[in-house]
Formats: sequence, structure tokens, C-alpha cells
Amino acid sequence: MRARQRTIRAPVGFAAGWIAFCVALGPSPGCADDLAALFEPGTVISVGGFAGTGARFQGARAVGLWGLPYASFRKVDAPREWFSPDDALDVALVDAPAIQAGAVLDVRSGRSVHDDRSLAGLPRRPVAAALGLFGEVWPVDDVLRLRAEVTQGLRAHDGVVAKLGADLVGTAGRFTLSGGPRLVLGDAAAMRLDFDVPVASANANPRLTPYRATGGTRSAGAIVALAYDWSDAWRTLGSVRYDRLVASAAGSPIVRRVGTPNDVTVSVGAIYSIRTDR
Repeated sequence: MRARQRTIRAPVGFAAGWIAFCVALGPSPGCADDLAALFEPGTVISVGGFAGTGARFQGARAVGLWGLPYASFRKVDAPREWFSPDDALDVALVDAPAIQAGAVLDVRSGRSVHDDRSLAGLPRRPVAAALGLFGEVWPVDDVLRLRAEVTQGLRAHDGVVAKLGADLVGTAGRFTLSGGPRLVLGDAAAMRLDFDVPVASANANPRLTPYRATGGTRSAGAIVALAYDWSDAWRTLGSVRYDRLVASAAGSPIVRRVGTPNDVTVSVGAIYSIRTDR
């Protein structure tokens, strides 16, 4: 039987977001359990971080570096829980052995001319947070996971994005190998933010032509991750994720003339766990 591990994962600059996330949700059982677990004797606290490389913005040809802090805590008798490196920050409000659901906090990448001079004339896109719901089901315990995240940007015009995924998880000795397909969808508002080319922008940039994106499928891809437990305290893991922009996203001049529909994200990380009563 799986025992869910309380986890905090957020991009650099959002590490404190989980606490604010719980406060914003109010006195929910999931957050109350999470906070109480920190003060229980023998709580296992895990800290670490990830580093990686990926596209600077949606559809970018240029790549950039990113960092990701990690923290989690669980009861001493609970096993270390598997997670996918591309899961967004979540708080479980429904926490059954094979089903979890609750609130989720995601971060959407920004875009500016500093990322690529070919973007001159396009509106700047700041990095933005998005809130929503997640659901996770394990049809085959500890082997097959299905997960969905649906978020709305904090600004009304940021739109809705849905992320769907399935993962097969296998363990051999100290190694844990996982992977599966990914599908991302967006409504018209979310697609327009990343892929529209306004007429004024096209007039200012000869490489671009006016374009109006539509809602629907955004990208399709897959992820593979490998973890190794050096000891009860130390774990290292790495992942490779490939996404290909499709449909209206792939048809944007931002992708066709400036960038590429292909995106490969690579990450490596290390996690250290310690009991609080030691």
C-alpha cells in the first residue's frame, strides 16, 4: 500500500510558495496534516535540488539553465514516495491509498527579447504562477500512475492549461526507472499568450507575420527518469523529457520562423533525508 509523502517542489524564487499556498487554501485537512507532520517526533525531512536545461520559452530554439529546490517530509514509518520530476507543486486534499486529489501550483515560463533578439516587437511575457486542481490514480499499485493537472493563470487573461500524463514505474535493487507519455492542452487565452503575433508586432519585425492561435492540443511528448538510492539518506536522480508543439502552437511564426517545435528538457538532482530526532 502506498503512503503519500508530503512534498514541496517549486522553481527558484517560489520555495516559500507552499506555505502561502496552504494559508490561501484555509484550514484544509491536507495542509493541516502537512504542517502537523513537521512537529512529530521522528519526522523524515528531505532536502535537495535539481538543475537542468531546456527551451528559454515555448517554442524557443535557444536553451537556458534553470534550478529547482526540493523539500519534503513524511512520517518515519512511511516509505519514500516516488514522484515524477515534472510534477507541479501540490497539496493533497483527498489522500486515499490509490487516489490523490487536491490543489496544485504551477509556474509558466516567460519570454522577452533578451531570450532571443528575433522576438523584437512581440509583447513581453513575464514568468507567471497558475493555480488549479490535480488528480492522481494508481490503477496498478506502485507500477502505473495516471495524473492530470488543470491550472488557471493568476491573471484572468493567462488562460487555462491542462497537463496529462501516465507513468510506468519499476524498481530493481537501488534503481527506480520510470517514464511515460505527456500531453498538454490550452484554451484560446493561454495559446494566444504564447503563440499570437499581433499585427503591430509583425509590422515591427519582418521575420514575423500576423497570427491568431486557437485553443486545443499544445504539445505531445514523453519523459524518462532514473533514480538511484545510495543509502537511506542519499538519492540521486535524472530525467529527460521531450515535447513537440503541435496544431495551432506549431503553426505560429514564433515557432516556424524563430524557434522550433521540438523541446528537450534534461535535469539532474540529489536529495538528502534525515530524521528530526537524531
